[in-house]
Amino acid sequence: MWNARRSLSLRKSLIWGSTLTLLMVGTVALVWAAVFDSPSEQVTASFTTPLPSRPPVPGETLEAAFTPDPSTPDVEGPLANPGFTEPALDDKNPSEPDLTLVDATPFGPLPRIGDDGRRPIQAYARPFEKQGDAPQIAILVTDLGLQSDATNASFHLPSAVSLMFSPYAENLPAYFERARLSGHEVLLQLPLEPADYPANDPGPHTLRASGTVDANIERLNWLLARAPGYFAVGGRGGTFAKSPEAAPIMKALAEKGVGMIEIDGDNLADTSRSANLAYLSAPDWIDTTPSLAGIDQALGDLEAKARLQGYAIGVAEAYPITLKRLVDWASTLEDRGLSLVPVSAIMLDQAGLSTGDNEASSLAQSEN
Repeated sequence: MWNARRSLSLRKSLIWGSTLTLLMVGTVALVWAAVFDSPSEQVTASFTTPLPSRPPVPGETLEAAFTPDPSTPDVEGPLANPGFTEPALDDKNPSEPDLTLVDATPFGPLPRIGDDGRRPIQAYARPFEKQGDAPQIAILVTDLGLQSDATNASFHLPSAVSLMFSPYAENLPAYFERARLSGHEVLLQLPLEPADYPANDPGPHTLRASGTVDANIERLNWLLARAPGYFAVGGRGGTFAKSPEAAPIMKALAEKGVGMIEIDGDNLADTSRSANLAYLSAPDWIDTTPSLAGIDQALGDLEAKARLQGYAIGVAEAYPITLKRLVDWASTLEDRGLSLVPVSAIMLDQAGLSTGDNEASSLAQSEN
């Protein structure tokens, strides 16, 4: 009997000892993970004040706490801290969308061709008058609206620079309004299925290469209705551009009177031409290598291309170093026999269209 009790007591001691040991090991592991394995904090540029619902009065400043990323090169002035200096605003022309070019739908305001035949691509293009035969260069800054610091900084670029915004941006109508009051024309970015989808997923409203026509049209309508006032849409063609599903989308865009810019390729060129859709291919990035040397090399290549074929389009991200370099570079173009033009100027020329009466365009002009 004693041996049985002793054996039972021993087993209990072993069980409790094992349990305590496991608890101690687990506690040590949790502490170790919390102290040594937690990801290090990254310092990123951010604002503590959201974008106001409407552009501020000229001269008004935004009070915001801005912390630049210490790993990026120093950039001075409003491009470094756009929260404290607003771009020059011009209130001579209205920035509101033309209601005759808007269809009220369950999705929201969709673009349409007006009863007089005028299209959004004409109404919302930045007014431009060609002077002489200088080679033309257009710059398109992409992926705006998701980071307030980069978006605010882009408004300080020369007003001939075109700005493309994500459809997933909050306050997109306000961003459009501020951009247009600063003299910029705007585009809406279309998420198109890339080659590495779904590992690379552009979002829940991505136009799918394997989707049905009805599903893609529904996604397209949701995207186009985010905010009115854009003259064209743009996106990376990817797998979608090579699929049969692209044709109905290009046809729908043509029927709504907007243009299409394909980034990183020209797979949509034939489909767009068949749909009678104003189209441009923009394969040339200027900040694939976001350094002064890399950007200068890409801008030099862009200038050479413009001199060779009469025009060129450069695509850029809104990196601080890119924006600062664009401002400096743009100021030298005229003296070197080149012309900085909005993307719409090249698109309309290639499509054989014109903006018509400049006073009919609601795009505000700026002296930026």
